[in-house]
Amino acid sequence: MHVTRTRPLLKATLVVCGSVLLTVGVLELSLRLVDATGRFDSALAIFGEPRPPLDTRGGNGMYYAHHYSAYALKPGYERAGFERINALGLRGPEVATPKPPDTYRIVAVGGSTTFGVYLPWQSAYPYQLQEVLRKRFGTDRIEVINAGLTGSTAAETYHRLPTQILPLQPDMVIVYHAFNDLLPRVFNDYQDDYYHFRRSDPNNPPGLTRFYLYRLALRALSPSYFHENYNLANIVWKTENLPHTDTQRARNFLTSDNRAFRMNMDNVVTLLQAKNIDVVLASFALEPDIWHWQEIIPPYLWELGIGANNEVIRELATQHAAPLVPFAEAPFARGSADYGEPLFDDSIHMGPEGNRFKAEVFADTVAPLLAARLKVPVPPASAYSVRGPAEPAP
Repeated sequence: MHVTRTRPLLKATLVVCGSVLLTVGVLELSLRLVDATGRFDSALAIFGEPRPPLDTRGGNGMYYAHHYSAYALKPGYERAGFERINALGLRGPEVATPKPPDTYRIVAVGGSTTFGVYLPWQSAYPYQLQEVLRKRFGTDRIEVINAGLTGSTAAETYHRLPTQILPLQPDMVIVYHAFNDLLPRVFNDYQDDYYHFRRSDPNNPPGLTRFYLYRLALRALSPSYFHENYNLANIVWKTENLPHTDTQRARNFLTSDNRAFRMNMDNVVTLLQAKNIDVVLASFALEPDIWHWQEIIPPYLWELGIGANNEVIRELATQHAAPLVPFAEAPFARGSADYGEPLFDDSIHMGPEGNRFKAEVFADTVAPLLAARLKVPVPPASAYSVRGPAEPAP
């Protein structure tokens, strides 16, 4: 009797599901046929792009494939009120080339924590560092350029030097790396050149973003999250080499080391100093008691890996006599209390106030060197300086 009663319900369920799938399939096929005509591009723009067209420097999407640094930012890309990529492919306002003779130019390199991912471009620490330094020195001759590239390792920064950084004619380069170089260590078949980890553009849309209706639903339900590049990692990683279990990822990590990170960071510093460019290094800050935004690395390895990379950074600062921003040791609790909100949005990324705090802390190390170059007195340090709020640099 029970079986007899359930058969009509089962049939109805199958009919409804089949009808929905058929309708969705017909709609998807119809959209593809319309798209194939090439006559309705403006109307189809509502669906967004399945992925950035990485083989061109223009068009939709924020990234394109680059022959040296794996990927780069598309010049001129904008999202109103949030994103601004200038004509040189760097985040922020336009940059004069050649550099004006009366300008002291600082370039900040690193990954998403330099780029300021999830934040409007004016909230990232390089732009705020420019504001802080201009206020402290009372001049607009100081320029800080955001050359951060989300997801980049020290290897990408090294390869970007001749193509994007040195042509800017920087007087100083600030290097903030540590986390992204942990990622290659959890992939299988580890190699120091990251060949096992970094993928060339496969020219394939990732996952469900191939489907028009999925992109429309994502855009409608989560407009703040949707844009054409949200899944960039799956495009530039060799995900076929990523183990499915934390156990194997941890084994890969613990049987590798950070010698590639050391080599690339050393090369970055050596090349820049050889060009008579001041180099400032910074220890990398981790907030362990908060959401770990990246699930690729088992959480218990974060502190271990970043700690080891920070030791490399400190050793290289000593070896090359490069100024070091002790950012990992900054008084975050005091800063959070002063700003009235948490500084970290997740375990490594900061919100707008956190980036302002970061700018103040970085300025405390940068200012004495800048003062010497500009031949002016060293301005007072911030309340977060290890030197104290008003103690001059030695």
